[in-house]
Amino acid sequence: MKSVGDVESLERLHNDMSYKDWFMALLDARDYIETKVRAINDYKDRKAWAKKMLVNISKAGFFSSDRTIAQYNEDIWKLK
Repeated sequence: MKSVGDVESLERLHNDMSYKDWFMALLDARDYIETKVRAINDYKDRKAWAKKMLVNISKAGFFSSDRTIAQYNEDIWKLK
């Protein structure tokens, strides 16, 4: 198993993202890094983090896959 930051793995990742980025993930890399840093800093305040978790959970609602299956059933399958 290779370690985090292994040069060979990082070079392969860099080449893949530079030349084969079919999903255009590289376009989001800066936002991802900024968001990750913000999340790490937010996590340091455990009480505020817990509040954010509860708010997120309470606003989550139906999972999109559940909603999709329910809609397929209503519109197509018409199962009981």
